[in-house]
Amino acid sequence: MNTMKCAAAALCASLSPAMAASAPAEPPFLDVLAYQYANCVRPAYHQADLRVQDGAGRYRIEVKGEAYTVELQERMGFSLQAGIGGPVAAVVKLDRPPAGQFEEQARWRERWLRDVAERSGVVLEERALAGGARLLAVNKGEIKGNYVGQSLLIDPQRLLFIDIAWPNALDTYRGADGLRHVRQVQDDVWQHMLSCSPAA
Repeated sequence: MNTMKCAAAALCASLSPAMAASAPAEPPFLDVLAYQYANCVRPAYHQADLRVQDGAGRYRIEVKGEAYTVELQERMGFSLQAGIGGPVAAVVKLDRPPAGQFEEQARWRERWLRDVAERSGVVLEERALAGGARLLAVNKGEIKGNYVGQSLLIDPQRLLFIDIAWPNALDTYRGADGLRHVRQVQDDVWQHMLSCSPAA
């Protein structure tokens, strides 16, 4: 399908009233956002394995023979466990690029996801959110391997990328309804995270 079905009307309506307002002069620090998300996902999920990468970081991606270096000014990563001590439902990375590189990185990250979807024979799912933010997702057509999907939130107001990998770790992914359960978990995690009012 071309667009993801929404589990809750509030999720599709907007990130929050504050997100639709004009962008702040300075985007919030990633540690502030990570703390905020840790509170918003409870009690369904528990934030664990918090990792901070300050300063310069980079990695390369290739799309149809073209290479691009993704540079990071800040990165903070954490996992979301399904309950305290439970299996990991999502691996989250909050990324912020150096000044002036957000739009270029957004184009390349989206190109990469589209290429992954094309090579996998699946559709890149897209959802428009308030404030110009967009949610992109690629899910496997069958449950196999270590991961079942990849999502990317492109947030131009906070100059933020939220990259989520979805591990094949939940027992609910086994069986005939596995693919439907993947999307239910994804919608549930995003509903919790996007219910947070953006930090000022």
